[in-house]
Amino acid sequence: MPGLWLTVLGPAALAAVLADATTRPQWLGVDLQHGEIGWPDVPHLLRCAELHDTPALIRTADHSPAAIGRALDLGARGVVVPAVESAEQAAAVVAATRFAPAGTRSDGYRRPPARPAALPGLPDPLVLPMVETAAGLGAAADIVGTDGVSGVFVGPIDLARSSGWRPDGPELTAAVAGLSALTRSEQRLLAMFALSPEHAATLPPLDLVALGTDLGLLGTAVSRTFGASR
Repeated sequence: MPGLWLTVLGPAALAAVLADATTRPQWLGVDLQHGEIGWPDVPHLLRCAELHDTPALIRTADHSPAAIGRALDLGARGVVVPAVESAEQAAAVVAATRFAPAGTRSDGYRRPPARPAALPGLPDPLVLPMVETAAGLGAAADIVGTDGVSGVFVGPIDLARSSGWRPDGPELTAAVAGLSALTRSEQRLLAMFALSPEHAATLPPLDLVALGTDLGLLGTAVSRTFGASR
């Protein structure tokens, strides 16, 4: 399922991106770890996504229960949590998505959705710890096997750097293949950033794949349009 990763885009531009139901991404990732999007932007982006029937996930900046709970309170259909490196960390992430007695999530304000937009056939909310370090890759079986984890989200650039690989090298491809076999065996999801649509085509099947970022795709479009006119 192809998606778009948001790092700078505002709701007006996002509405234009999502206007055509035949070409829009099937899901969005709203990045609160990197980029310029902040918490005040989130309700407007999620409302825009809902009005265009496009589910949105939020990547939190850290593992904090406050950040995870707030993302869900504001209407995210799931959370992507960076740099999870153990089953214990994964279990704490899961607990932060669930109200007592099943978890530690605090109950309070929740933004009413403009229109529900869950990912079809997938858990709601999705809980996706990121495998993006050598330590996380080494603990992947324990992370994937943690109750309540929906799957894992691969961060290829950080994982490659942590492991001493090239992001487009064979070692990373082999690692993703191993994660694919692992998640399939545990009936979990595998999600990932692709370096490009062409890179995505070389990878094992992914349940969710971010084919680009808003800023990256804008730069590509500008280069193609104006580069041809020089």
